[in-house]
Amino acid sequence: MTPRRGAPRHRKLVWLVLALLVVVAAAAAFAWQARRPPPAVATVVEPLVRGPFVREVTGTGVVEAERERALAFSGGGNVAEVRAVEGAAVEDGEVLARLDVGALERDAEALRASLASARADRARLEPQQRVDRLELESTVHQAEDALVRAERARDDAARELDLARRLFDVGATASEGVRAVEETLDAAERAQQQARLTASSARSRLLNLDQLAAAQIAASDAQLAQLEINLRNLEARLQDAVLVAPFAGVVTVVNVRPGDQVGSQPVITVVDTDELQVRGRFDENRAVELLVGQGAVIVPDADAGVRLGARLARISPVAQREGAGAQVSAVVAFDEPPGATVRPGYTVTVRVRVREIADALLVPLEAISGRDGASYVVRVLADDGVGTAEHVPVEVLERNPTVAAVRVGPVAEGAAPGGLREGDLVAVVDVDAIADGARVSFTPPDRGGPALGD
Repeated sequence: MTPRRGAPRHRKLVWLVLALLVVVAAAAAFAWQARRPPPAVATVVEPLVRGPFVREVTGTGVVEAERERALAFSGGGNVAEVRAVEGAAVEDGEVLARLDVGALERDAEALRASLASARADRARLEPQQRVDRLELESTVHQAEDALVRAERARDDAARELDLARRLFDVGATASEGVRAVEETLDAAERAQQQARLTASSARSRLLNLDQLAAAQIAASDAQLAQLEINLRNLEARLQDAVLVAPFAGVVTVVNVRPGDQVGSQPVITVVDTDELQVRGRFDENRAVELLVGQGAVIVPDADAGVRLGARLARISPVAQREGAGAQVSAVVAFDEPPGATVRPGYTVTVRVRVREIADALLVPLEAISGRDGASYVVRVLADDGVGTAEHVPVEVLERNPTVAAVRVGPVAEGAAPGGLREGDLVAVVDVDAIADGARVSFTPPDRGGPALGD
C-alpha cells in the first residue's frame, strides 16, 4: 500500500490547536485568579451593648458586730450563779451571772441603819438648837436685868454714903453709921461687878451657841454625806456583782463557772448580731480611689452567689505595713441588716464602686486597639458570617477589667462619637491584624466558631 501524504500535516495541526487551548486556559485561569478577592480574615465578634458602667476596687474583709461588749465584774469575788450560755440570745438587761454578795448585803443593811439614825439625829438637831437658844436668850435677859438692879443698888448706896458723910460732918450721925453705909456700898459694888460678869458670860455663851450650832450642823451633814457615799458605794458594788446584757444580742463567750474566783478580767462577751459591719482591707495602690459614701457590694466567701448592698462608712487615715506593701483598713456598713446571711467572723469580698457612668456604650477591652495615640475598634459590617472591617475611632471614658465605657454621643440616639451603636458587631480577636476595609469571616454570636473564608 502506498502511504498517504497528508497525515503528518494533520497531526501538526492537532498539536497546534491543543497548545492554543492550553494557552487560552492558562490566561483564563490567571484572569479569574486576578479577579478573585483576597481570603477573609477569621475573627470573633461580639455585639455592643449600652448600659451602666461600673469600675470597682476590690478588697477582703471580715464581718464584725458594730456593738460587742466584753463584760467583767468590777471587783473580785466568788461566782454564785452563771445563766449565760454560749450561742444563746439574750435581751437587754437580762441577768447573765452573779457574785456571792452575802457579806456586802449585811454591810449595806448596817449602813442603812446608821444612815437612818444619823438622819433622825439631824432632824432633831435644829429644833433642839432653837430651844437651847431661847433658854440662853432668857438667861441673858435675866443677867442683864440683874445687872441693871445691881447698878441701881450701887447708885443708891453711893447716895446714902454721901448723905451719911454730910450728916457726920455736921454731927448729925455717928461714925458707926457712916461705916455701915460704906459697907453697904462695898457690897453693892461687889454685886454690880458680879452682875456684869454674869451678863458678859451669858452674852458670850449666846454668841458661842450660834457658832457651836453651825459646827454641829456641819458635822451632822458631813456624817450624813459620808454615810450616803458609803452606802452608794456598797450598792454600786452590789450592782456590779451582777452582770447583765448591755443590749439585746447573742452570747459568744462564757469563761466562768459557779464557784470560780474571779477578778476584773472579762468573763462573758455579748454581740449585737442585728448591727453588723465589715472591716475591709484594700491594697494601698487602689485605696487612693476610696471615698466615704461610695457604694459597695459584699460577697460572702461562704456563698459567692449572695450580693449584699453596702456603703463605705470610714477609711483609716493610717495604712498597715504587710511585707513589701501596705493595706488600708475601712469600715463598710450594710445598707440593710443582712439577717442570717452572714455572721460575725465571716470572711467576705468587698467590691467598692469607685467610678460609675449611668449610660454608656460598653466595648470589650479586647476590641480596642490604638494607633497614633488614638483608640479605635474594628466594626464588622455584616451579620451572615462574612463581612467588611471598618476602623471606627472611639473616645474611651473609663475602663474596668472587662469592658471600656464610651460616651454616648449626639450623632443619633444610641450612638457614640465614632458612630458606634448598640448592637454593632466588633472584632475581639486579632484586631491589630485586621486592616480597614478587609474581608473578615466570623461566626455570628449565636453560633460557635468562626466561619471559614473562601
